[in-house]
Amino acid sequence: MKKNFPYVLIASALIAGIYVANNMGLYDSDGNNQTAEISAKNSNRIDNHFKSFLIYPKKNPLKTFNLVDQDNNLFTNKKFNGYWNFIFSGYTNCPDVCPNTLNQMVKLYQKMPEELKSQVHFIFLTVDPERDSAQHLKAYLDYFDTSFIGLTGDLSQIDILIKDLGGVYSINKDEGEFYSVDHSARIFIVNPQAERFGIIDGLVFKQQEQDQLLDDLSSLILD
Repeated sequence: MKKNFPYVLIASALIAGIYVANNMGLYDSDGNNQTAEISAKNSNRIDNHFKSFLIYPKKNPLKTFNLVDQDNNLFTNKKFNGYWNFIFSGYTNCPDVCPNTLNQMVKLYQKMPEELKSQVHFIFLTVDPERDSAQHLKAYLDYFDTSFIGLTGDLSQIDILIKDLGGVYSINKDEGEFYSVDHSARIFIVNPQAERFGIIDGLVFKQQEQDQLLDDLSSLILD
């Protein structure tokens, strides 16, 4: 038994490590485990220079995808070039999180000086394309701000972008015709080089921290 003792310790350490990895990961605002989103190499170390959002030190370029906007125009990853892009994923039948977050995004956008507005895109990416056609997205976004961009398309193409952003969602088709969709409540930042840049927690809006967020965004984009 004494000869086997070191191996028992090693096995115990491995089991403990697996437990920690599975149970101490990051969670989004909906309680979804985000451990897979942030790898053990570079992505799990986040620069917190700004108070209201997090920046990834490794800026991963987004893979090519083909979606359409609310005017049914082709939208690819190249459309991100030249703008700071703030992407919120959800669906138009969402009863609370989506409309509340979009309302807060509108308030933030309206506070922005024109110089800042000209350099940003606010984007609503549906994860329910079966019900959210381009026409439906257009009517939905008209209630918020006509300058906002809505994206829809084939679910496989949406998944390419969602995966690269680090988002998660789950369509609850077992609920029948009026099914719900669980999704991330954070806002993803894509830089003007079409790279995943950072994240804004949805709670920043709910906690009335928009003034700090506006100051941070102005410093990031205009300085």
